[in-house]
Amino acid sequence: MSQKTARRGVMLICAALCGALTASLNCWSVFQKPLMAAYGWSPQEVSFAYTLVIALIGVSGPIGGWLQRRWSASMIMTIAGVGFGLGWFLTGFASSIPVLYVTFGILVGVCDGIAYNLSLAVCTRWYPDKRGFANGIALAIMAIYPLFTAPIANMLIEQFNVSLCFNIVGIFCIVCFIILARVLKLPAADYKPEGWEPPVEVVDSKVKSYTSPEMLKTPFFWVMLLFFGMVGCTGVTMLSTVSLIGQTQAGMDAGMGALMVGIFGIANAIGRVGLGAISDRFGRFQTMFAAVAVTAVIHLFLYSSANTPMVFIIESCVLGICFGGIMAIMPSLNADAFGPGNMGQNYGFMFIGYTLASFIGPQVAANALATTGSYSSAFPILGVLCIVGIVLLAIALFFFKRMKAKEQASA
Repeated sequence: MSQKTARRGVMLICAALCGALTASLNCWSVFQKPLMAAYGWSPQEVSFAYTLVIALIGVSGPIGGWLQRRWSASMIMTIAGVGFGLGWFLTGFASSIPVLYVTFGILVGVCDGIAYNLSLAVCTRWYPDKRGFANGIALAIMAIYPLFTAPIANMLIEQFNVSLCFNIVGIFCIVCFIILARVLKLPAADYKPEGWEPPVEVVDSKVKSYTSPEMLKTPFFWVMLLFFGMVGCTGVTMLSTVSLIGQTQAGMDAGMGALMVGIFGIANAIGRVGLGAISDRFGRFQTMFAAVAVTAVIHLFLYSSANTPMVFIIESCVLGICFGGIMAIMPSLNADAFGPGNMGQNYGFMFIGYTLASFIGPQVAANALATTGSYSSAFPILGVLCIVGIVLLAIALFFFKRMKAKEQASA
């Protein structure tokens, strides 16, 4: 292995670990019930804190992309990481809803968006030859992270209290971000891995790197943003409530509910690596169509009847695999469509679609629980949103082909 090859491998792992720290959010469902018990907050109030986080991740993503063209990756990740950990730490002192929204919702959300966007940009820029694979590896590490942290968080909450657990998570994140950020560096815009040449069709068509204003003028971007908003609802809902769904629907206790966060994370990781690599070989759109279709079928016909732990685990794993694939393919598809040069900022704008999902998915789930005492009525709604997503993906494919044909004609 050459020194340059080893170097980009180190960059991939360090960026993925930074991204994994931002995935502390995926343990949120472990914190929800203790917060409601400790302060008497409603499911909607606690759920909105997570919604606010995801919303601000989408808003701050483009800011992170803009910073990447002006500051070093190490400096950006250090500042964002310290802010992220500080938000968790201060949430431990939040005894009112407004303070919870400021410390966790705003501070954690903004810093998470900048750090998450940078971690994906580093992976994509260092691996132009294997975008789907590299994003899959990075996102898989992020997805696996809750497997270890969710049970630990649940143990800390049971041994101490939910506030102290927030403090511990915050300090841990600050220390890890400071260490990992020292390694990160973005390659030159024209970087090519040793021994690799772009495919002939890419060279011939002179694929350009769109600026964000140019990207925002394309119909493809807006259709994909709406698509992300529809199909992302499943993932946001599962990440924020899978522990509670297991407890209310499948009869799990708090410990098993916390373990479900990790199980869903493993499935998520498998989907990110597996479907990400499959999309490199068989096509982004083809793989995406399959993942969304399977998700729709489970929500519409199967998930409401998953009232035993084993059935719930199996169906949740399938949903996790499909969601992981969607998350791995989206940044790769963005780079395929708009080029890698401004990928950080461009994908930051695309991630606003996921922000849209954060407003829809968790609130649908929270309202279902508050009104019926169960999440069952939320699943058909999520399935219908996936059907809408399939239609939007078909429209996006049409615009993608037309956009690439126009590029070739111009070249």
